[in-house]
Amino acid sequence: MKKKLLLCLALAAALALAACTAREDPAPTPTPLPDDVMNQPATPPEGEEAVDPGMAATPEDSAPLPVDEELSALVDTLYAAHPVELMMPTTSAVDLSDESWCRYHTGLEAADAAKVDAAVVSESMTGSQAYSLVLLRVKDEADAQAVADAVLENVQMNKWVCVMADKARVATFGDKVLFVMSNTELTDADALMDAAPEALGVTFAYENAKDADTGDGATVIPY
Repeated sequence: MKKKLLLCLALAAALALAACTAREDPAPTPTPLPDDVMNQPATPPEGEEAVDPGMAATPEDSAPLPVDEELSALVDTLYAAHPVELMMPTTSAVDLSDESWCRYHTGLEAADAAKVDAAVVSESMTGSQAYSLVLLRVKDEADAQAVADAVLENVQMNKWVCVMADKARVATFGDKVLFVMSNTELTDADALMDAAPEALGVTFAYENAKDADTGDGATVIPY
């Protein structure tokens, strides 16, 4: 009986590893997860649930940040005009004061994050779907393009476990920066961004994009 159990466990582990490996692209190492997730015990204490590394988790001793109402409403308006099919989608606040999580979601280092007034991220709570929408409001509209370029350049398109985005686009309108990246087999980032101006009643002042490169990095495609 014990031998059969060990055989079953070994077979299950092999199948899980094969499924993950089959979905991986030969890409650079994903962005390290923030320290508060990496330092969690492998087995959660009895009665507690493990934190999915793909979720915007916060330390246990702090409450989730309130989501900026203006930015959240814009995301809802965009999705109403152009629905995105995700498992357990959620829009949450980006903690700009937490360097690790801010960099994980936006790619921004402290100097650029200081130019941002508020930000939200919309992703699947499962952490296994390569899609992320980030909407930021900058303190000074003059900094919008610089922040947009920093997000596009620095966000890691393979930040998830086993999945990777292959397309990313960024645009600015007024004091807002809209960034979307996804795997095209999951959802079309181009179609979503193309629908945004009409859906939101805005005109993009600046646009840029990049495609993932499975070799040396990413190819930036200026608009």
